[in-house]
Amino acid sequence: MTVFGVFAILTLFLFTNGCNNIQSIDKRQKNVETIASQADLKLERIEAGSFLLTTYHKGLEGSDKNLVIYIEGDGNAWDSKYQLSENPTPKNPLALKLAAKDTADAILYIARPCMFLQQKLMRDCPARFWSSHRYSEEVISSINQVINWATEISPTNSLTLVGYSGGGTVAALIAARRNDVSTLVTIASNLDHRFWADLHHLSLLAGSLNPLDDANKLSTVEQIHFVGANDKIVPKSVVESYISKMSLKDKINIHVIDDFNHSCCWVKVWPDLLNTTNINQ
Repeated sequence: MTVFGVFAILTLFLFTNGCNNIQSIDKRQKNVETIASQADLKLERIEAGSFLLTTYHKGLEGSDKNLVIYIEGDGNAWDSKYQLSENPTPKNPLALKLAAKDTADAILYIARPCMFLQQKLMRDCPARFWSSHRYSEEVISSINQVINWATEISPTNSLTLVGYSGGGTVAALIAARRNDVSTLVTIASNLDHRFWADLHHLSLLAGSLNPLDDANKLSTVEQIHFVGANDKIVPKSVVESYISKMSLKDKINIHVIDDFNHSCCWVKVWPDLLNTTNINQ
């Protein structure tokens, strides 16, 4: 085969792979739109810091009750163990699915930076923000700005932060920076990523903040942490490492759910968990 032939095949492969990636992102976006529409959640993209963040919400203007804020997980950060993805848009937007199951009067869902963006906007969103810097000050500040925007619209002065997986990490870091968070709720969340990296023999998230460092400050906040008994990705020991650094532990509750892993089966039982733990009371 000639050099030209090899070049032509390589070009075709890259073009086809790029088209498939675009189609895949479009499919994920349509899936999110369907989930949100069925739950009467309205799309709004907000410029915050260096990012354009995707949100879905309902009841912000009409309710003076508690505002429940859902923060998405890390999404499709890696295509494989050694290959970082080109776009972190989640294939399974689990936090949005949880928000769609919630019957609270006022709900805000916040996607993480770089998620649900068209390809041309991804050029301004470096991959470090879904890898080493996924919990950086820049990321935390931007999501906190969106929450500030919501509280200016909503008459409430009480927030419940709910985060799935890495979204729980973000929620904890935000809760440590605010004085209006009544409850912090995490599901399968990495609350001490240094311990987690050591546990899995991974590189440290060098550009990221760690909730463990805010453990004492967070000890005054009501917290509910859900852990899957079969979760091999973020086992109970990660949450226990975070809690071990707290001077006060009377506001902390851990619920280990038998037969659950990192993703299964939180959405199915979420209404029951909301009721039995009185999260929205």
